[in-house]
Amino acid sequence: MIRAWQADGAGAREVSAVDAIRHACSGPGMVWIDLQGEDEATARALIAPLGIHPVAMDDVVAHINRPKVDDYGAYLYVAVHSARWEPDGRPTLRELDMLMGERFLVTFHDAATRSVSAAHTVLARRPELLARGPAHLMHFLLDVLVDHYLPITEQIAADIDELEEKMFGPEQQPLDQSVLRLKRGLSALRRIIGPQRDTVMALTRDEVCAIPPEVRPYLRDVYDRLARVNDLLDSFRDEAATLLDLHVAIVSKRLNEVTKVLTVIATIMLPLTVVTGYYGMNFHLPEYAWRWGWLYALGLLVATAFGTWWYLRKRRWY
Repeated sequence: MIRAWQADGAGAREVSAVDAIRHACSGPGMVWIDLQGEDEATARALIAPLGIHPVAMDDVVAHINRPKVDDYGAYLYVAVHSARWEPDGRPTLRELDMLMGERFLVTFHDAATRSVSAAHTVLARRPELLARGPAHLMHFLLDVLVDHYLPITEQIAADIDELEEKMFGPEQQPLDQSVLRLKRGLSALRRIIGPQRDTVMALTRDEVCAIPPEVRPYLRDVYDRLARVNDLLDSFRDEAATLLDLHVAIVSKRLNEVTKVLTVIATIMLPLTVVTGYYGMNFHLPEYAWRWGWLYALGLLVATAFGTWWYLRKRRWY
């Protein structure tokens, strides 16, 4: 799906992709072309008049890029990622590629992205997002994208609290898979958030001429929020590692308790085995002729078992 907007002093309106490319090349106004799920051939043919470098086009259609920014002088290539935290504790990441020139912004993504959808909704009411220049619209996309990271951090914090409650609850459920899945999800997010923070920071530098000076303070605000999210993810990673260590300690404690009980049982049974082995020998013993010999043997077994148990309790071994 391709949607295109043109903005000028009269406002913002949707136009055809061909008209948008024509306006991007010769004016008037600013244009935004959004390509969602388009194949490589269509994307290359559509934006060929913009004179995009082949390396930048390869990055656009690859959809496997880490967050980064490449400055080609007349335009920028920017790759960022949106994220959503799934109920099973895994993140879903979607790449958003952007080409931003003096009069155009071209976005590429495989599926619907909340920041892009918000821009389409808002642009009709706020044409200045594009009329003032593509950099303002790119900032809006980055701003909305980062805003959606904050609910993710809240959900991760809630997941960690829930795991702690389950781990120390009365049932003490086995949570090794849940904790490992949480750690993997955090690692996947950190691999994106860290480079994305550096990408936004690069956009605020003076040597990036494609970004107007008036937009840089807003991008620094986006950077600050990304840095805060990155710090939270570092904290969550440490908490997840602590949870895993606690889980291992709890499992070891349970194993020790089971081993202790089994050891006590074996210790109690050992003297009983000696007694039964003694009376089980193939020799004639005086107790065999005694009328109450069997009661004596049973009493000896009970007394031996009780005495062993009492000794273990007295020594606080059990």
